[in-house]
Amino acid sequence: MKKIVFRSAFAAFALLAAALILSTALFSCMSATTVRQGLENVAYLEIMGDKSKYQTVTSTKSGATEFLHLVQVVIDEDEAFDAEVNSIKNRAVENEFSYKIATGTHTIEISFEGRRVLRTQIFVSAGQTKVISLP
Repeated sequence: MKKIVFRSAFAAFALLAAALILSTALFSCMSATTVRQGLENVAYLEIMGDKSKYQTVTSTKSGATEFLHLVQVVIDEDEAFDAEVNSIKNRAVENEFSYKIATGTHTIEISFEGRRVLRTQIFVSAGQTKVISLP
């Protein structure tokens, strides 16, 4: 068996560096993981309209008058909720009322005080905000 003799310190250093780089590369390949970031599988619904047309007057416990701008939203004849109407005049400003819905195709029906205002079919993808403008 032959002994390997290094004639210079440089050759020993180069061999050590090559071994270190090779072992680091092999180790990092074995422990590599893939990070996946995706959008949450929800979309958002925003109702826009002239608030003065969709206004209900109520009284608080203290007797103060309060103006509510709520419409009733039914999604796919199944899920129903009250939604605040965002002002068309403030569209450039971020509206505070948007509602999470599942992605895909949906039939949306909107009513105010018991009468249907709008019925439409929409398609929304993940992360999308669908704006529905009331007449």
